[in-house]
Formats: sequence, C-alpha cells, structure tokens
Amino acid sequence: MSDQNNINWYRQIFIRLKKIKLLPKLFILSTSLILLVLIIVSGTIYYFQKQMLLRQAEEKALSLAQTLAYTSSIAILLDDYSTLQLLIDSMIDNPDVSSIAILDTNGMVIAADRPELRGHLYQDSLTVRALASPTVILQKLPKVEDQEIWDTAVPIFELDQRIGTARIKYSVEDTYAGLLNTIVLIGIFAILISLILSYYFARSISHPIKQVVDLANAYGKGDLDATIPIEREDEIGHLVRSLNKLSKDLKQMIEEKISNESLIMIGEFAAYIIHDLKNPLSGIHLLADGMHRRIEEKNPLKKYSTEILLATQKLEDFIGKTLDIARWTTIDKKPIQINELIEEEVKAIQYKSIPVRTNYDPVIPDIQGDSQLLSMAVRNLLSNAIEAIPEQGTISVETRRINQQTIIKIADTGTGIDPDRLGKIFRPFFSMKTQGHGLGLAMVKKAVILHQGKIEVESEKGIGSQFTIILPDLAG
Repeated sequence: MSDQNNINWYRQIFIRLKKIKLLPKLFILSTSLILLVLIIVSGTIYYFQKQMLLRQAEEKALSLAQTLAYTSSIAILLDDYSTLQLLIDSMIDNPDVSSIAILDTNGMVIAADRPELRGHLYQDSLTVRALASPTVILQKLPKVEDQEIWDTAVPIFELDQRIGTARIKYSVEDTYAGLLNTIVLIGIFAILISLILSYYFARSISHPIKQVVDLANAYGKGDLDATIPIEREDEIGHLVRSLNKLSKDLKQMIEEKISNESLIMIGEFAAYIIHDLKNPLSGIHLLADGMHRRIEEKNPLKKYSTEILLATQKLEDFIGKTLDIARWTTIDKKPIQINELIEEEVKAIQYKSIPVRTNYDPVIPDIQGDSQLLSMAVRNLLSNAIEAIPEQGTISVETRRINQQTIIKIADTGTGIDPDRLGKIFRPFFSMKTQGHGLGLAMVKKAVILHQGKIEVESEKGIGSQFTIILPDLAG
C-alpha cells in the first residue's frame, strides 16, 4: 500500500509539473543549467587554487627550514651554541615563524628560540620520522586562531654524515577562507546575472510561442488577417513568418474557392434564367420598344417609356454576360500572337483621352488559346483601368516571357482598391461601381482559369492598381 501511495505521489507531482506554463519551465531549466555550470566551474577553480596555495605554503616553510639547516651545520660541528642562538634569534623575528629548534641525532634540543628547551628530548611522531628519514618531513598541524601551522623537519648533513635536524613551525593565514569568500561573492553575482539572463532567455522563447498560439486561435475563429510583427532571424522568426504567409495563402485559397463556387453557382442560376426569364424579358423588351416608338416626343409618357426600355436593355445585358460565364466550360484553342491581340484592344480604347503606354516583349512565341476569351479579358481590364482614373493619369500595358509562361501586366494610376476589398473583386456580383453589375472581373478570372493560368492584383489606395495575368503554355 505504501508503494502505491508513493507512485500516486510521484504521479501527482508529474501532473503538476506538466501544468506549469512554458515561461516558468524555461526559466527554471535555464537557471538550473547555469547554476550547475557555475557550481562545477567554481568547485574546479577552488580545488586548483587551493592546491596552488598549498604548494606555495609548503615551499615557503621548506625554504626557511633548509636555510636554517644550511647555515647551522658548521656551528653544530664546532658546538658553537652562541652562533646557533644568533641564527635562531634572527629568524624568529619573522612574524610567520612561531618556533625554531635544532636537534642532535638523538632528538635532543641543541638550541631553540626558547632557551629553556635546550637539552629537551623530542619524541613526537614527526621527530621520530625525521630522525629515521634522510629527506625533508612536512606536516600540517591543526589551525590556531584561523592560522595554518606547518611543522617542518629538515636533516642537517656534513660530508654525507647526519649531524642534526632543523625544526621550524611556520604559520600562514588561512588563504583558503579568503579564496572561498571570493568565490562565494563571485558566485552570488553570477547567480543574479544568470537569473536575469534566464528570465529574458525564457521570455524570448515563450512570448513568441504565446503569440503563435494566439495567432492560431485567431485563425480558428476565422480572422485570417491576423499577423505577428517580428524581426527575429532564428527558427522562431522563421516559424512566425511562415504562419503569417500561411494566413495570407489560406485567405487567398478561400477567396479563390468562394469565387470558383460563385462561378458554379452562376452556371446553375443561369440555367434558371434561360428557362424562366429570358423569353418573358425579350417580350417585355419588344413591347417596351414598340410602345416607345408610338409615343410622341412631346407626350409626358415618353420619359417613362425610355426608362422602361433602358431597364430592359440593362437586364438583357446582365443576363447575356451571366449566360456567357455559364456557357464557358472549354476553350477553342488556336495559335495566338498575344502582342497583336492586346494591341488591337489598346487601339479600340485610344479614342479616350487617357494615354496608354505599351511595352511588348518581341520574342513571345504564338501561344495556344481562345482569342475571343483572352480579348474579352484584356478589354475588361482596360475598361476598368479607364474607369479607375478620375481625371488625368496613364495606363501601362506590358508583356513578358518568363519560364515558359506568358505574362500580361495592365496597370493604371487610378484611385486604387481598398485592401479589404482586394480579396473580393473577382467574386461575381461584387462591384465597386454604382452602375456596375459585378461580372466583369469574374468573367476575366474564368477566362484565365480556362487557360489553366492565374490572375494576381496589386493595388494601393490613391496610387493605382496592377493586374497580372500568367498564362502557361498549353498543348495544341
């Protein structure tokens, strides 16, 4: 039962950890990694610095003991106690030296910094080991008032014969404590810096991801105009830019689908018009025309008959264009010289006061297509360009041949199109003109689609618009 409780406890902790948001997770993870690296680096520095300080202390203690052993050898042979005492007194003035003694080969004190120790027999472990060893003996004693005490025993030789042992107790300050304090201060400062850097690092990742989540939610609610402004060049920046492009492409696909479905709907609606409206409307038009002819010009009814006649003509024109879209399901492919086709349409509108600038690519070969449909498409785009220019302006027509595709560009310096309307202009019945029926651009798009091409539009309010038709090479 206890094991099951432990499992449930761990499971609850795991579930709670999973519920933690990304920013705290990244902050904890990055901070933990920085602290781990900091602990490893600090520990390594402390260890090697401690070893270096230890060697320095050993070398200093040995240097003093060896100096004493070298200078006292002759005085020991001559049994010159006063010279030995002078040597000891000169070295005991060093504040780091706590005691000095010179022993004979049996461990008895010959001279010391404390004269009362003369004749005292040393039997401690260091002395016993030193008397038996031909090399230097060094040991660290327990701390005294935060000072380290090094007890050093150096053998004294004269002509390869041991004549005594020099003993020095040398104290140094606890350099380890200072080193540890320094590392602790550096560590605290580094921890504060790491906390700040970890927060900004975690936020630099979590904040864009949160924006991406909000963007995805906006897409799910149908707001395909939502975007995230970002200038990063890393993977997150690429992700956000891809999502922004995705929304634009998705919106375009949806608009195209709606437009295509509208064209299909027109076909179905046109069939209804053919059977139920065309014949009655033709009859109304004939009766209105006959009535209009019989009414005298001075008769007040003449004005109303004119309105009826114009209305029926407008309805017949609308039905005719609708039927044209409905009838177009295939194209009559024949070789076309596209530059000549466009030039004919340009000449047809040059009675207008608006100048048309042309720039034709002379190397465009004949393409397979339906000249009637393509002429209609160019004519409609030129007519729209003329209507978009209120007073003065220009229209430019350009053809290019790129990657086995024929490009037709028709631009104007007119009023431009509102950004929120750009995605709807190819929909049937969508018109920005008070007198328009909204079928012109729908007919242009269907003509382009039947040629397996595509049409693009760029526009800026108050600057003008440019329509680009891209036609691939069709097999004959």
